[in-house]
Amino acid sequence: MPTSLRFLFAYAALFAAVAGCSRQAPSTDVPATTARTELATAADAATAHLPPGIDWYAGDVDAAFAAARAADKPLFLFWGAEWCPPCAQIKATIFSRREFQERSRLFVPVYLDGDTPSAQKQGERFGIVGYPTMILFRPDGTEITRLPGGVDVMRYATILDVALADARPVAELVRAATSGGQLTSNDWRLLAYYSWPTDNDRIIPRAEKTATFRRLSSSCPAELRPDCTRLWFEYLGAAAEEAKGGTSPLSGLDRADARRDLLSLLASPTVAQANVQNLLYGAESVVGILSDPGTPERRQLTDAWRAALDRLGTESLQPLTGPEQINAMRARVLLAQLDAPGVPLDATLLAAARKTVEDVTTAATETYARHAAVNAAANLYWTAGLDDDANRLLVTAIEQSKSPYYFMLDLAELAQKAGRKDEAVAWLERAYAGAKGPATRFQWGYNYLVGLLEMTPDDTARIERTGLELLDELGGSPDAFYQRTQMRLEQLSAKLLEWGSTPERATVVAKLRARTTSICGGLPAGDAGRANCEAFLRPAAPATATASAST
Repeated sequence: MPTSLRFLFAYAALFAAVAGCSRQAPSTDVPATTARTELATAADAATAHLPPGIDWYAGDVDAAFAAARAADKPLFLFWGAEWCPPCAQIKATIFSRREFQERSRLFVPVYLDGDTPSAQKQGERFGIVGYPTMILFRPDGTEITRLPGGVDVMRYATILDVALADARPVAELVRAATSGGQLTSNDWRLLAYYSWPTDNDRIIPRAEKTATFRRLSSSCPAELRPDCTRLWFEYLGAAAEEAKGGTSPLSGLDRADARRDLLSLLASPTVAQANVQNLLYGAESVVGILSDPGTPERRQLTDAWRAALDRLGTESLQPLTGPEQINAMRARVLLAQLDAPGVPLDATLLAAARKTVEDVTTAATETYARHAAVNAAANLYWTAGLDDDANRLLVTAIEQSKSPYYFMLDLAELAQKAGRKDEAVAWLERAYAGAKGPATRFQWGYNYLVGLLEMTPDDTARIERTGLELLDELGGSPDAFYQRTQMRLEQLSAKLLEWGSTPERATVVAKLRARTTSICGGLPAGDAGRANCEAFLRPAAPATATASAST
C-alpha cells in the first residue's frame, strides 16, 4: 500500500477507529442507570489486562471527573488499546512500578480504551489522536499536561510530582514563555517533558512550531540544560518537518551553530539520559536537516551520534529497556544509511542487529514486554532490509501474542512488498477476522478494504461484501463518527470514489452510500456525528468557476 502499514501504527501516530458499535441500532429508551452500568462493565473489562496495583476508576469519563471534583483530586487519563505496543511498554515499565502505583493514590486514574463506548467522542473532546496518550487534569477538568512515554520511571515520577504540585497548565506556560512572562524551574521542566507528539498542534500551531520551539529552547535556564535540550530537539524536528515542504527554515549560519551545539550536547551523559527517545528516533531528521550527504559535516555528526548511542545504557546511566536496545540498533542502521545512501549495510552491523533482537526477545518473557519487543524488532528488520528475518519473527509472534492480529498487518505489508498480493490480502482478511473490540475491528477492516481496493480492484463482489460489513461495524453506535473514525472515513471515501470510475464499480459505491444513508438516519438530528456520517461518499463539490474580470 502507498502508506506503509508499519508506520500507520508508529508511536503516537496510531489511527484507531470507532468505539462502541454493534450490529443493531441502539435503543433510545435504555434507562440511564442501565447505561451507566453498561459503561462501568465495559470499563472493568477494558482494565482487566492492565497491571495490578492501580485502582482504575470503574465508570465512564464524566463520572470520573465528577468523582475527581468531589474528592478534590487531579484526574489521570490513559488513552490506549490492548494491542498497542507502546501502550504495552508503558504498562511494563511505568504502571507496573511501585513509584507510579504509590502516586496513583493522589489522583483519580482513568483508563479510556479505544474499544469502550463513546471513546472516540471523548477522544475528540480532549484532542487525542495517538495511542498512548496520558493527560493530567485539575479537579475542575482543566488540562495540566500530557505526560511523555519513553522516559525511565524515576524521571516520569519526578515530572508527575511537578505537575501534581504546581498544576499550572502547559498551555498557560507557553503563553507566558513567549510573551516575556516569568517561569519557575518547575514550569520549564513541565514544558520540556510535555508530550508534544501527542498534542496534535493544539497548543502550538504547526506553522509556528519551528519559531516557538527555538524561542523556548533559547529562553530555558542554563542550569536546566539537559532538560532544556528536549525543547531544542523539538525545534530541530519541527525544522526538519517544515523542510519537507521544499524550503529549509534554517540558514547556513543556523545550521553551523546547531551542528556545534549538537556535537557538544551529544558528548554529555546527562543530556543523553534526558533525551533517550530523541537519540533513538531523531537521528534521521536532525542529522538530515543539519548536514548534506557525503560531506565531512555529515560524517562528523553521524560519528558523534553513534558514540552517544554507545554510551546509552552503560553502568553510569539508566539501563535501556529491551525495546530501547533494539531501537538503538535501528538508529545505528539509520546512521549507516545516512552516511552512505544506497550502499548495502555492513555484514557486521546486520549480525549485530540480529543478535540484539535474539537477546532481547529471548529475555522478554512477560506479556507486555514481549509484545513491545517484537514490534521494535520487526521495525529494526524492516529498516535494515531483513524482510525474511522479519517474516520469521512475526509468524512466530502471532502464535504467542494475545493480539496476533496486530502483527498480521506487518506480515501483509511484507508480502505485498515482495509482490505476493494474494498472500498479503489473505493476511489482511485474517487480521480483520481476528480483531477484537468495535474500534479495533473497524480499524482492521479499513486496512483490509483498502488492501482490496489497491491489490484486487476488479474483485467488486468482495469489495462490496467487505465494505458493507465494515459499515455495519459502525451501525450500532451513536458516537461512532468522531475523531479517528472520521479521519479514516474521509480517507476511505476518497479512495472509494476514485476506485468507482467504471459502471460496475459505481454500482458498489452506490450500495455503500445507501447503507451509510440508512445508518446516518438513526443518528440524532443536529449531532456532529450525523453530519460526519452524511459526508461519507459524498462527491466533492465542483470548483467554483473564476468570475470574469469584465463587467
